[in-house]
Amino acid sequence: MGTPNRVRKNGFVLRLDDSELKQVEEKMKSLGIKNREAFARKLLLDGYIVQIDTKPTADLVRLLKNATTNINQIAKRANESGGVYENDVLDLLTEVNRLVPLVVEAHKNVAVLGDL
Repeated sequence: MGTPNRVRKNGFVLRLDDSELKQVEEKMKSLGIKNREAFARKLLLDGYIVQIDTKPTADLVRLLKNATTNINQIAKRANESGGVYENDVLDLLTEVNRLVPLVVEAHKNVAVLGDL
């Protein structure tokens, strides 16, 4: 399979389509790396995978949608009647108060990713 004096005797086959190969070559070029094998070895041994839990973000989006729907309903009622109901404002305040912890948590998670 290879030269008998080779230090690295074990091979690793990786198949890419044309688009993937182009992306790899662009990354190598941007980093000034010319040896594809060395590039792949460095990524395989020293690279890391970031797995993100998107549930908090989905919850945040759902609550934002609820809050904006409430704002639109309040605006519509204000335009129709010329006034705003206290209960509408309190409902909106409740939604916003549910959003704050999620926004803070999302911000913390993004900050942690930035430190990687």
